[in-house]
Amino acid sequence: MAPIVQTFTVFGMSERVRVFIDGQNLFKGVHRRFQTRVHPILLAGELAGSRSLVGTRYYSGIHDPDVNSSMYELVRRRHDLMRQTGVLVTERTLRYHWEWKVDDDLPSPWDEDANDGYDAKVRRHHGAREKGIDVALALDAVAAALTDECDVVIIVSRDRDLMEVADEIKERCPADCVRVEVAYVSERRGDERALASYDEHHEIDEAMADRARDRFDYRRPLPQAEVDRFLASLTPGGDE
Repeated sequence: MAPIVQTFTVFGMSERVRVFIDGQNLFKGVHRRFQTRVHPILLAGELAGSRSLVGTRYYSGIHDPDVNSSMYELVRRRHDLMRQTGVLVTERTLRYHWEWKVDDDLPSPWDEDANDGYDAKVRRHHGAREKGIDVALALDAVAAALTDECDVVIIVSRDRDLMEVADEIKERCPADCVRVEVAYVSERRGDERALASYDEHHEIDEAMADRARDRFDYRRPLPQAEVDRFLASLTPGGDE
């Protein structure tokens, strides 16, 4: 379903929205809650609603091709398609270190039905971690607000550290000239209270995730005909 990208008039001017997506935070939240994946441009259209979507930016780590070539190719295909939709993608090569990994599926510790303890198997695992993604997102969002690129900044992440973006913009922008909103997949009670610095909250629920679902299989090269149909279905609204 194509994002609805229209205009909302505020004092005679179109309200401009820029969406900044913490890719891994969004991916993990949507997968855990709804066992699916969303496409950034479709989600951005959902969040902008009747306002004017003037930019979508996506921030994510990517595997080192010398360490994990198959995952590198999968992520590269996904990022390449995002770019074709107008999404501006910022990548950082993942860093690897040894750690322990739990093999068994465990409930969230926030789950009311979770027990105090579980028996689980663990194994040694060469884990990959992102570095610098949050900083890049925060700097770009603050810069967009301070240079009058938008009237609304939407941060897509449950990361509480990114609330500093809202605080910084409010401190440096006169008369609340730019609103800062947050969108997230709620995984615990009190998320909205924990993200109180934002002007508005958008919970990404199952219905929204389904409307913004990414239906491509990136494990193999994408059929060009399917890509062309997808691109043709989109209303313009990518990053300028």
